Amino acid sequence: MEWARFHKTDESGRHYFQTYSFPYAWAAATPVEPGTGRISEAAALAYSIISAAGWQWQTPCHCVECTIAAKSAQHATS
Repeated sequence: MEWARFHKTDESGRHYFQTYSFPYAWAAATPVEPGTGRISEAAALAYSIISAAGWQWQTPCHCVECTIAAKSAQHATS
């Protein structure tokens, strides 16, 4: 399986990664987007839906900005 991860921001400004998995052969046969070296998010989404083994998931971002925001929120609630 191949996977593609895309950096996103939700409505509240929090960053996260949207990740899609799909068969490697499909990724190898798909043209890459210029400048990125990877398939488009639309293709990754479609492949993850079409493939019986495909998955989609979100993981939190741990960049400096997100880490500071998370720590601030944690201290505000404690």
